[in-house]
Amino acid sequence: MRVLLVLSVLLTVSAPARAQRGAKPTAQSQPMSFVSGRVELPGGNTTTPVPGVYVTLHRVGTDSSGPVDSVRTDAGGNYMIRYSRPIGDEAVYFAAAVYRGIAYFSTPIQSARVSGEEGAITVFDTTSKPINLTVRGHHVVVSAPRPDGSRDVVEVWELSNDTTVTVVGRDTLAPVWTTLLPKGATSMRAGQGDVSADAIVARGNRVAMLAPFGPGVKQVSYSYSVPSSSFPLSVSIDKPTTVLEVLVEEPLAQVTGSTLRATDAAVTSGRTFKRFLGQDAPPGESVLITVPVTSAATRTRVLAVLAGAIALIMVGALARTLMRRGARVPAARPVLETTSLVAAIAALDARHERGDPTLDANAYATDRAALKAKLAQALAAGEALV
Repeated sequence: MRVLLVLSVLLTVSAPARAQRGAKPTAQSQPMSFVSGRVELPGGNTTTPVPGVYVTLHRVGTDSSGPVDSVRTDAGGNYMIRYSRPIGDEAVYFAAAVYRGIAYFSTPIQSARVSGEEGAITVFDTTSKPINLTVRGHHVVVSAPRPDGSRDVVEVWELSNDTTVTVVGRDTLAPVWTTLLPKGATSMRAGQGDVSADAIVARGNRVAMLAPFGPGVKQVSYSYSVPSSSFPLSVSIDKPTTVLEVLVEEPLAQVTGSTLRATDAAVTSGRTFKRFLGQDAPPGESVLITVPVTSAATRTRVLAVLAGAIALIMVGALARTLMRRGARVPAARPVLETTSLVAAIAALDARHERGDPTLDANAYATDRAALKAKLAQALAAGEALV
């Protein structure tokens, strides 16, 4: 179930939000609803009430979203908010308290009348001192190749702050957590998770998380692209990792390193992934992901090598002919032009082979015919010189 849940998060795109802030539900309201609880600060075996902080009730629905009402906690850290809740309302309600600049939330409010533990909000002190976030899980998903051989990779982390304080950066630019990107990774994009996408950024060859991180476990995800030249792909393990998982969408792919072992394949949305699973992976090691070479990538390399070989053969033949005849060495332009045209035809064929969306069938045929005509002229010019 864990792997299917992770894959579902990775392979789906959330629908655009339709909610409009401030819109009022039009359904008939039931008798007055309320939520009450206490804002508290943990400490040892007891908790301390937090007086004088604002608690705001929020509604998030498909028809509207926004704050409903707010109150300030009393001397005992208690609050109560009364509000009107439409009958049959399927929106999500929750209460939030801001303590030392950080927002903390209650559990989702399911019923119309909530009190006690269900309405409690736990807040935490903050620290800017470095705290090692425990890696409970690290999941790497490698997609099937595009026509050009590049692949998308998604990484999902389950990070845990095992302290009783919220860790924040020394300033707005200082990361709370960071990790390496594999060699050749480009187009890093933050994904779904428990941390705002705006707080997950790429800095050189690293990913940095800039958001405050409170006690408990949060999920962080991001994706990037890697070219075929990056494979075998090396993924570094820089922290002890409780659960390490790699999924590759190719039946001939292999994954080695650390404690990983092949296990049953995972299938979701009609896509099958080879699955490799490891436990208690130590830091300082790396995972090596090997994938088969795609036919399009192979053809591109073959065409490039062929173009170079043809050019060398042509230059050698011309030189031998000139030496036999004792002729004056002609200008190099016809030979260089011929080499360039052969390479251009090879590159055009490679684009056509991998299905370049910017090159339709008519453009391919027209451009190739034009290049062949120029090549014929260049060859004729070279022969005329000898």
